[in-house]
Amino acid sequence: MFRRAFIAALLAASPSLAQPVGVPDCTVEGRLTESDGLKIDITYRCRATQPLSFQPGEDRAASHVQGLKVEQRDGVAEAQYRFDLAAFARAVDSTSIAVQRGGGVLAVLGSWLLEPRGYERAPTIDIRMSTGPGLVFSSGLPRVGEAWRLAGTSVRFAGYTALGRLAYRELAVPAPGSLRPGQAKANAVLRVAILDGVGEAARADLFDWVERTAEAQANYWHGFTARQALVGLVPVTHRRGVGYGRTVPGGGVTVMVEVGTDVDRRRLFDDWVLTHELIHTGMPFIRGRGTWFMEGAATYIEPIIRARAGWKTEDEVWREWVDNMPKGVQAFSIGMANAAGQQNYWGGATFMLLADVGLRRATGGTRGLEDCLAGVLWSGLDGSQRASVGEYAAACDRVTGTTVVSGLVERHLNNAEPVDLAALWKDLGISLVAGRIVLDDGAPSARWRKLIVPGSHPPRRVKLPWES
Repeated sequence: MFRRAFIAALLAASPSLAQPVGVPDCTVEGRLTESDGLKIDITYRCRATQPLSFQPGEDRAASHVQGLKVEQRDGVAEAQYRFDLAAFARAVDSTSIAVQRGGGVLAVLGSWLLEPRGYERAPTIDIRMSTGPGLVFSSGLPRVGEAWRLAGTSVRFAGYTALGRLAYRELAVPAPGSLRPGQAKANAVLRVAILDGVGEAARADLFDWVERTAEAQANYWHGFTARQALVGLVPVTHRRGVGYGRTVPGGGVTVMVEVGTDVDRRRLFDDWVLTHELIHTGMPFIRGRGTWFMEGAATYIEPIIRARAGWKTEDEVWREWVDNMPKGVQAFSIGMANAAGQQNYWGGATFMLLADVGLRRATGGTRGLEDCLAGVLWSGLDGSQRASVGEYAAACDRVTGTTVVSGLVERHLNNAEPVDLAALWKDLGISLVAGRIVLDDGAPSARWRKLIVPGSHPPRRVKLPWES
């Protein structure tokens, strides 16, 4: 009987026999309820001739899996269990894994969905979740009909899910690349979930903050960074303002950001964390000790995005870089792959500045770092993918028609060539005098410097809420 149910689920994954979508290896039927706390009832059905087992991706989840039954015959493996989500989230209480606030939980998918083991590659899994009255289920995974599809990565490395009673909106944002001249307008979806802990007015301010920040991102990338994404906001009482942020890209793109319960609009828009994390959603995960590349890009681009939105001045951006890039200089001498701590952020940001200047010089000012990043995104190397530094550099070279980034990788990653920041500032015409940034338009590379913060085209201002 369960084999017939699995075949029916496979047929449901295709809108028609004439135009089928890829058939998943597994289907998951889930039911989210809140009887005595949030619980999920799961039925897994997987096509497999080899023996499969179903294992928790998080060790602490094992004790919260109830009544696991696995049966396999006729090429189909079926697993059924109940997961005590509320008890697990309370026990772990970590915004990196699972956390509960009131009647809602933000948890990585692999904390509650068991991993089917025995496949030679990560299986494609379609997840259908039904919910009790007033409950929400959302993720950053793409939708295929009524299912959420996990593909290209294991359950263990999948992103966040939002479950239970929480504030939830789906925002229409411009699809990646859709703001380019001559492109047809198209929408993507940004899902926003806010756990309990703040009042109604504060929730409205938080939704507004995410929406305006997404608009600022879209103006830099000529469209948003993903076709679908989830942002989960977790109120915390132990801090003021915005706290820790984390991006998990597996299968889709998801972001978690801690926010203080004393929500203040001006403090939100003065902060960098959400802008920084959303940049990660537009880039693949860089494997092979590539933290410096990912964090460097987000650290460098973040103040530019906010300046182009009108939330920072150009002088403030240069002051931030002049004050902080010295923290990353040593990474160039020891090899970028050996960077640690602040070296990842500021050594990587210095690398991105070199790339930005180099691209503008090589193309006579017609291309900059944003053309590399956005072009690579449009080519399909997005936040759900994985790549090496070399692969990303090669993709950047293709879309910019240069060899600038691969050349910088060769010099500073492969050969550990040091960087003279003092000489760089002089070449760009930047100095710090009596605590103020002074810009020299007569410097050798001032022409390229003047394009970096405002960009090659007039920036689109994003009004702040008190300006509307």
